[in-house]
Amino acid sequence: MGRPEKPIPDPVSPLGILAVSLRNGRRDVGLSYAALSERTRSISPGTLQRAASGVVLPRLEVAQAFAFACSMDVAEVTRLWHAAYQGSLGGRGAGRAGKPEPRPDRVNDLSSLCAALEKLRRANGAPSFRMMERRARDAGKELSRSTACRISRGAAPASTDSLEAFLVACQVPPRERTVWFEAWLRVQRQAVRAREERDGSEDLKQIEAVVADTRRGQVSQEAAVRMLRKAGFDAMERYRRFDAPWTVECLQCAATLRIRLSDVVLTRASCPDCPKLTEHVREAWAELLTNPSGRLSRQVVRALRAVTVLPARLQRDHLDVPVFVADRTTLRILQSSAWHDALKDVLRRHIRRRPFYLDVLLVHDFDTMSAPRMGHRHRRLAKDAGLVDSPLESAPPVQGQDRENSGAINEAASGREAATAPGSTRTAATTPNSWKPTSNSGA
Repeated sequence: MGRPEKPIPDPVSPLGILAVSLRNGRRDVGLSYAALSERTRSISPGTLQRAASGVVLPRLEVAQAFAFACSMDVAEVTRLWHAAYQGSLGGRGAGRAGKPEPRPDRVNDLSSLCAALEKLRRANGAPSFRMMERRARDAGKELSRSTACRISRGAAPASTDSLEAFLVACQVPPRERTVWFEAWLRVQRQAVRAREERDGSEDLKQIEAVVADTRRGQVSQEAAVRMLRKAGFDAMERYRRFDAPWTVECLQCAATLRIRLSDVVLTRASCPDCPKLTEHVREAWAELLTNPSGRLSRQVVRALRAVTVLPARLQRDHLDVPVFVADRTTLRILQSSAWHDALKDVLRRHIRRRPFYLDVLLVHDFDTMSAPRMGHRHRRLAKDAGLVDSPLESAPPVQGQDRENSGAINEAASGREAATAPGSTRTAATTPNSWKPTSNSGA
């Protein structure tokens, strides 16, 4: 009669319950570990004894062979093994399993994929690499022991065939393999992006060396600020690096955004809010024409319908709204700032980002010989010059208007009267050939 077995350290733990079940099964059939080993034909008596010791978690195939040799319920023993595996945080790999491993649907890089595959192998009972090779071969797949070992130790499968062979060796059903293939594809795409970023970094270094103003081939703070302002932005923090995000402010609409100096040099940096600002101003102007407050007289509404709103500009807390005026009568009516409060009210409903001071700029140009008859012509010239985006309401043509060119338009000096208080009206005179939205809508 052999020596009695050592007591199970913790018989109420999941691992202890599995060991108690295996010991009871062997006692019921009355076999020694040597006789039990002969029944399994491939597992040594020492391995079977350790499986029932309650000290270490056996491989799933060992526990199943133990149960089969003792005529036990193999499904029940398999359930007990999985409970013991979950309770021991990975069995023999508990020392490395302190952190939860990612699921395959959350895999995005190489390390997480390898960790998920190793967890899968251990959840399947941590079969030996020889056993995994045999399982793959039986299913018609090719998986060598060395390949299975490399994958288990952190090397991603080289192909979907290798991945599928590994999954087969871990006894993953076909319907559950799709999520693993998708994870593998994500890892491959991430690797391609990483290579492209490395190549792009080398290209950026060469571009920076071309525009650099220092001996080290880097752009200085002063040069970076000059490039930034030339592109229409103002720095909100110190310049750090050529390819580092930089917090800037748009000089056109005062929007805050993050760009890279490399994008500025490559003319790929643009403010997404500038078109939105002009769009909001035009929407507000269209609402103003409906006279929602009822404070505007019919004469002012008619004058507002006869003008054209040009691209607006919000710089710091000043909103410049340039307006093209086609005739002197309209100019005289709109030179009064009495209608500005109504415009402010509708603008605040459409531009809610920050408080602002309204500054209206009346842009006009009249021929001294025929001022009222040249209004429609000036509007057409402004549109051809790119100054006018799209008039809200075109002025009706004058009957009997002379269609021939009555003479060259004299070039006048463009100017702008400084406003001392917010909401003041400013007028500017310029020629159609020199009309530009930036010069007419603010400094």
